[in-house]
Amino acid sequence: MRSGRPAPVLPASLLPPSIFLRLRLLAPLLAALVLILAASPLRAQNSLPSGIGVQLQVWMTSPEDLREIRRLGFRFIRWGIAWEAIEKKRGEYDWTEPDEFLAAVRKAGLSSIVIIGGGNALYSEQLELPDDPVVRERKAAAPPASGETLAAFQRFVAAAARRYAGENVTWEFWNEPDSKFFWPPTPDPEAYAQLLSTTCRTIKDAAPAALVIGPATAALPNRVPKFYAAMVRAGAATCLDGLSMHSYRMHEDPQPDPESVEADNRSSRAVLERLAPQWRTIPMLCTEWGYPTSDLSPAAQASYLARAFLANNASGIQATVWYEWKDSRDEEKNPESHFGLKTLAGTFKTTHDADLLRRLTSMRFLREVPSGDPELRIMQFEDGPARVLVAWLRTADSARTRTTRIGGKDVAVTSRPVIVPDPDTATPEAP
Repeated sequence: MRSGRPAPVLPASLLPPSIFLRLRLLAPLLAALVLILAASPLRAQNSLPSGIGVQLQVWMTSPEDLREIRRLGFRFIRWGIAWEAIEKKRGEYDWTEPDEFLAAVRKAGLSSIVIIGGGNALYSEQLELPDDPVVRERKAAAPPASGETLAAFQRFVAAAARRYAGENVTWEFWNEPDSKFFWPPTPDPEAYAQLLSTTCRTIKDAAPAALVIGPATAALPNRVPKFYAAMVRAGAATCLDGLSMHSYRMHEDPQPDPESVEADNRSSRAVLERLAPQWRTIPMLCTEWGYPTSDLSPAAQASYLARAFLANNASGIQATVWYEWKDSRDEEKNPESHFGLKTLAGTFKTTHDADLLRRLTSMRFLREVPSGDPELRIMQFEDGPARVLVAWLRTADSARTRTTRIGGKDVAVTSRPVIVPDPDTATPEAP
């Protein structure tokens, strides 16, 4: 009813008997539906991305790439809309590229995490960036801070939010603000937090159903707690729908394996719980993580892709974004040139098991199964009505194979996860 007046309620005593009969017949069906939805694997209790996605560069991604990404088992992509790429003249926005790209994304059946941010030389000064392999450009506009620059940035953000309100997009504010490369000249937790709080509310005022995540720190919360504490003080904790972070293991050299992230994830959740009551249950998303093939073999990289998702999934992370789809640089000695699953020319560096990724992201994690061996990892998942085990060796040596008894069967286990069917009562036995 549209009049605003409540509809009259008929007393139960006046309902016809046939209504009660129909309700009794429907009750078992409704109960079964509730159970099915509750047990849906990896189905988040929110609309944020879940499972595994991949980062890409818009300028080097074709519609065929997007279809291939979907076929390989990725559910969503991560990419960016930079302020200075859209507003090249004051007050004029050119949405041609994101319009065309989002149309192709939609057609491929993917959703997006879209990074929004960056400075704009029309409004703020150009700053010199450090000479480092991470840096693509040597100069960048300073982040918007106040006055005319801040007002112009908020107008751009509101325009983007309104324009793409009907798309399957999650907005991520900024990228790695704890890094001097992305928040020049020096990371400033308080300045970032204030801008995040303002921008989050701008997006939601422009598009009330919009989803916003941040801060996409280069390090996990347990390593940069001051950034997350600043966000609470700025009021961002009550606006964000999820917390995003990057899981690179670069605090050690060489980088440890994907499974090393699990302790950091649990420690990070504990930090978040202490900072804000609402962060006890807020979704955590890993929006960037990868390993370059300059440090390990393509086969090892392929196994790390699945294992990064498994390690995050088992330690409370809702979504994992692999960095990146294609090598996006042509600098042989620069590790930044070798993170892609594909070469710069667009060929896969090794074979990938699309069925494995699709199955892993469709199952629900249940528990870790003790193996008694630190090299052998086994996890139990719910796969529809059945339960399965996922097993692998914690090694970067793709040629290493061990035979392990699981569910009364000999299973060849390698660095790439394998799914073992029907292990309802199975426990691993010593090889």
